[in-house]
Amino acid sequence: MARMHTRKRGKSRSTRLVLAEKPSWMQNDDEIKEEILKFRKDGLSNSMIGIKLRDQYAVPGVRPVLHQKMGKILEENGIKDEIPEDLAFLLKRYKNVSQHLALNKKDISNKRGSQLIMSKILRLMRYYKRTGRLPADWSLKRAL
Repeated sequence: MARMHTRKRGKSRSTRLVLAEKPSWMQNDDEIKEEILKFRKDGLSNSMIGIKLRDQYAVPGVRPVLHQKMGKILEENGIKDEIPEDLAFLLKRYKNVSQHLALNKKDISNKRGSQLIMSKILRLMRYYKRTGRLPADWSLKRAL
């Protein structure tokens, strides 16, 4: 897949294994759901929960095994993120670059980088407001 803000091509990756049914060693779906909730209470993000399940418990993926997305499982149990994870990481990245620019005012390449990050943030905000994952009155000023 091509990059968003450059003319370069992206990196090719291996294709992910598609499972039509649950692996034979996984018997109980409730155990996986309990582990997801336990990891979330420990403060891990959705991506980190997926990595822990993959590495420690040999779960190939939450969606192929449980036939639900992790966010849906967390919502059913009353846990919902205020800001979607990808938007939160972009906001954190923008704050770091802004702090760097405050100290290094002549760093033109990072100034351009901060503009590109902000454009990604605004694009994601529009998408999440349109799909209903963010409230229509949500503003970027509260997050920054």
